[in-house]
Amino acid sequence: MLRSNASSARVTLRQLCNLGLPAPILLPSLLPALRAVVRSSHAAFFYCDALGNMTNIYAERMLPPEAMAAYYERYYREDKIAFAKAYLSRVNAHEPVSRKSVTAVDRETGYYRDVLSVLDAEHVLYGIVRSPHNGHEPLGQLSLYRGRDDEPFTAQDAAALKDVLHYLSAALVDNLQSVVRTPTEQTAEEAMAVLTDDGEVMFCDEGWSRLVRMARGEAISPGQARDEPRAIVAFTQGVMKAARASKRALHWVDSPWGRFVFRHHELDAAGSATRFVGSVAPKATALVVSRLAAEPVRLTEGASRLELSSQQREVALMIALGQTNAEIAEKLGVSVNTAGYHVKQVFAKLNVHERGDVAKLLRSA
Repeated sequence: MLRSNASSARVTLRQLCNLGLPAPILLPSLLPALRAVVRSSHAAFFYCDALGNMTNIYAERMLPPEAMAAYYERYYREDKIAFAKAYLSRVNAHEPVSRKSVTAVDRETGYYRDVLSVLDAEHVLYGIVRSPHNGHEPLGQLSLYRGRDDEPFTAQDAAALKDVLHYLSAALVDNLQSVVRTPTEQTAEEAMAVLTDDGEVMFCDEGWSRLVRMARGEAISPGQARDEPRAIVAFTQGVMKAARASKRALHWVDSPWGRFVFRHHELDAAGSATRFVGSVAPKATALVVSRLAAEPVRLTEGASRLELSSQQREVALMIALGQTNAEIAEKLGVSVNTAGYHVKQVFAKLNVHERGDVAKLLRSA
C-alpha cells in the first residue's frame, strides 16, 4: 500500500499549497516536496522587499548565527556580490528561472570559502516567486542547491521548476509574524544541543541552530544578524529555565513557524544524565527541540505514501480533513452522487469502512 514513486511529488506539492495554511507552517514541507520534483540536496526561500533586501529566510541548511552575522557584514553589503543587485536582475529577467554553477574564479573568493563551501552550494537553480495578487509583484527567491559532487542543473530542471512556481505563489503569500495554532501531534524533526548554564552551545546537531531560530520566531535577515547571536543565547536561557521549572521537564513554544517542544536532561561533569539537586547548578544541560507537524500537513504527506491515484489522494485527504461529500463535490466540481462514488472507491482501495479510519491510515502512513 505504500508508494515511493517520485512522480507523486508534484501532486503532494500542489496539495500542500492548497491547504490554505500560513507559509511558515508549509515551508518546511514544501521544500522537500519541491526537491523531489527537481532533484537537489537542499533549498531555501528568501523573502525580499521591492528594493531587493532580504526580509526573512527559510533555509534547510543555515550558517550558525555568528557565521551568518559575519556573512552579512563581510559580503552582503559588497557591490560585487550584492544579493539585492542579483535578485533584482532575476526579477527583471524575461524568464523566472535561472541557473548558476560555481567557477574556478569563484572558488578563490572569501565568499566561496566562508559561505558556499560550508553549505556545499556549488550549483544553484533560482526561481522568482510572484504574488497572485498585487499585480504579480515578486515575493522572493527560491534557491535549489546541488553540491560539488553533483551534476549542474539542466534546462529540463529549470523547466520543471518553472512549471510548479504558480503553486508556490499562493502558498507563500503570508504575514510571517502571525502565530497560527493548528492541531499538532507528531514530531516532524528534532535536534539536540549540550549547553552551559549561561546558554552557550558546547555541542549541537546540524539542525539545532535552524530549529531554535524557528522556535524563537523572529525574522532571519541582515537587519537582525548583528543582534541574533546574543538574542538566541537569551532565548535558550529562558527555555532552559522554563523547562527546569516544568514538572515534566518540557517547555512548549508557539511561533509563526509552528509549535516546538523543548525537553531537557541535566548532565554531570562527566556528561552523564543526573538530577538537578537543590541549588547546585549542573555542569551542562542537554536540550532537545522538536518541531511538531501540523495535522493537515501530516495527512497530506501520509496520502503521498499510499498507492492511490491523484484523484483518490485528493478525495482521501478531504475525507481525512473532515469534509462532507457535498464539500468534496463542490471542490471537485462534480455532483454529490459522483463525490460519494469517489469516496466509496477510496474506502475500497484503503480497505476501510469509516471516514475516521481514512485519517488514521494517513497518519500512520
